[in-house]
Amino acid sequence: MNNLGYQLLGYKKIAEAMVVFQRNVELYHASANVYDSLGDGYEADGKLELATKNVQKAVEVGTKIDDPNLGAYKEHLKRLIAKANASVKPGGLAAH
Repeated sequence: MNNLGYQLLGYKKIAEAMVVFQRNVELYHASANVYDSLGDGYEADGKLELATKNVQKAVEVGTKIDDPNLGAYKEHLKRLIAKANASVKPGGLAAH
């Protein structure tokens, strides 16, 4: 199911990919990977705050279940935070 979401992202069908990623979270909420993938979808859609929240959830779940991809989720989170901070306009406030 996750692969389908990424295929749809590859075809720039973001709305359809988001439906797949969200359904994947509903079905497999104990998996860290599904939250990371949903974060990728939100990132592709330009919704950095929602992307960050979902990747934070991936780190949280990944920590709890000792996910072997935890390091990748943490790196993804760092990149998202840096991207969000870089997108703040001069004189604007950064979201925390």
